[in-house]
Amino acid sequence: MSEVKIPLFERKATGLVREIGPLGLLAITMSYAIGAGINMLSVKNGYLYPGSNVGLGFLIAGIPVTLVAVCYALLAITIPRSGGAYVFISRIVSPTWGFLASWASWVGGWLLMGIVAYYDGFFWGLMMWTIGLAFHNQPFINTGLWMMKPINSFWIGVIVLIIALIICSLRIGIVIRILEALWLIPVIGSIIMLAAYGMHWGLASANPAAFKAKWDAVMGAGSYDEVMKVALSHGFDVKTWTTFSWSSTWLVGTYSAMFAYGSPATPPTAVAGEVKTPTKTQLWGTVIGTILVVIYYTLVSALAFGACDPFIRAYTFNFYEGYAKEYTITPAALPCLPLFAGILSGNMTLAIVFAVSAAVWLFNVIPTFFLYLTRFIFAWAFDRTFPRIFAEVHPTLRSPIYANILVFILAVIACGMCWGWWIYKVFVLLDQVACLGWVFPDLFVALAAAVLPLVRRDLYKTSPISAWEIAGIPICTIFGILGFFGISMFVFAIFGLISTGSVPFGPKIVKSGGVLTADLLFFIASLTIGLVISLIYQYKAAKEGIPVSDIFREIPPA
Repeated sequence: MSEVKIPLFERKATGLVREIGPLGLLAITMSYAIGAGINMLSVKNGYLYPGSNVGLGFLIAGIPVTLVAVCYALLAITIPRSGGAYVFISRIVSPTWGFLASWASWVGGWLLMGIVAYYDGFFWGLMMWTIGLAFHNQPFINTGLWMMKPINSFWIGVIVLIIALIICSLRIGIVIRILEALWLIPVIGSIIMLAAYGMHWGLASANPAAFKAKWDAVMGAGSYDEVMKVALSHGFDVKTWTTFSWSSTWLVGTYSAMFAYGSPATPPTAVAGEVKTPTKTQLWGTVIGTILVVIYYTLVSALAFGACDPFIRAYTFNFYEGYAKEYTITPAALPCLPLFAGILSGNMTLAIVFAVSAAVWLFNVIPTFFLYLTRFIFAWAFDRTFPRIFAEVHPTLRSPIYANILVFILAVIACGMCWGWWIYKVFVLLDQVACLGWVFPDLFVALAAAVLPLVRRDLYKTSPISAWEIAGIPICTIFGILGFFGISMFVFAIFGLISTGSVPFGPKIVKSGGVLTADLLFFIASLTIGLVISLIYQYKAAKEGIPVSDIFREIPPA
C-alpha cells in the first residue's frame, strides 16, 4: 500500500457493534420479504394471468433468489462489514459498479419505503374494511373507511416512519429484540393461515361444494352463485383461467414474484458488520431465511388456489374489472389471502388474526428498509465516496444517526408523493423500476462470488469458505455462476417490461408507452446521478492524496 497523508477511511473503527445473532438475522430477512406482495399479489395473479399456477410461479422465481442469497451469505462471511452488496462489489468487481449497483437499490428502496408506509395505513384500513364486510361488522367497516382516506393514509404513513426511525436509531441489539417480537406475531398468524388453507384444500378435493358452503355461510346464502354468475356473464371462462399455462406462470415469476421477494438477502448482509458470528449467522439468517420465504410464498399460494379455485379467480376478476357493483348479496371486499382464509375458518376472531398478521408483516418491512438503506449510506461515507457526516455514529446508541435522518426525510417525501397516487400517473411501472433497482445489485454480487477466488485470492484464502469446494471447484464460484445465470433472466425480463411499457392486465396487454418510457428514463437518470456522485468523491479522495485503488483494495475496519 502506498503511503498517504491522511487515513484511507473515515475512522480506525466504524463505531458499530456486533450484537445480531441468527434469530435476529432470520427476522430481518423474513420481515423484509413478506408483505403486501404475497398477501395481495398472490391472489391477484390468478386473475391477471389466466392459466397460471401461482405457487409454481413463486417457486420458479424463488430458485435464483435463493442461489443469489447463498452468494450474499458467502461474501458476508468473507467480508463481514456493514454495507453488504456495496462492499462486496467494490472490493471484488469494481468501485464504480459497487457504488452504482448499491445506489440503484438505495433509490428504489427509499421510494418503496415511502410507498409502503403510505400503503401501511391504507392496508390496515383495507383489512378492517374487508373483515367488516365479510362478517357484517359496521364498526370495522367505518374504521377501515376512515383509515383508507388519502389524508389519513398519509399521516398514518408518516407516523409509521417516525416509529421506524425511533426503533432503528436505537442500539442494534435493542432494534433486533424489537424486530424479533414484531416478527413472531405474523409468523404465528401465517402458520395458522397455512393450516386453514391446507385443511380445506384436502376438503375441497374430496368435496368441491365444501368451499361454496363455507362462503355462503359467511357472505350470505346464494353469494357463491352470484359471484360466479356475474363473472361468467362478463367473459370469465373457467377453463381458460384454470387450464395450466407455462407463459402465464412465467409472468407470475417475472412480474409479481420478483417484486414480492425484492432481494431478501440484501438487508441481512447490509448489517454484516453488526453480526456476532458471521459464518453461522449468515448461513442461518440469510440462506435459511430466504429458503423459508420461498417455501412460504409457494405453499400459501398453492394452498389458497387449491382450496378456493376457480372461485378465487372469478371473485378477483369481478373486483378488478369493476363488476362487483352488480352484487346484491355479496359484499365487495378486497380479494386477499386473509379474506379467503377467514372465510374458510368461518371465525371472525381468526379472520382478524389473519388480517392483523398481514398488516404487521407490511409494517415490519419498513425497519428492515431502514437498516439496509442506512448501512449503504454509512459504507459509502466511510469509504469517502459520500458526504462524511453520514459516517457519523451516535456515541451511545451506536447507530448511524444522520444516515437514519436522511432516509427518513426521503421516505416521507415518497410517502407524500403517493397522495392521490399521482406518482403512478407519471411512472406507470414504478413498482417494476423499484424491483429492478432491488435486484440489479444481485447480478454483481453473483459475479463477485464467482470470481472471488480468482481476483481476490488474498481474501478468499483467509475466509472460512475457502475450505468449501465441490470436486475441487470453490462453492462460491459454483453458486455465483448459477446465481448470475438465474437472476439475469429475471433482471432482463423486468428491464424488457419497463422498456416496452407493457402492463399485463387480465388476458390483455396494456401499452403504457413506447420504447423509451418515463420509467426507463427515471432508472437511467438515477444511475447517471449515482455515477456523477461516485466520480466526484473519487476525484476528491485523489486530490486529498488517497489513490482510489488503495481505498478499495483494503477491507474497511470493523
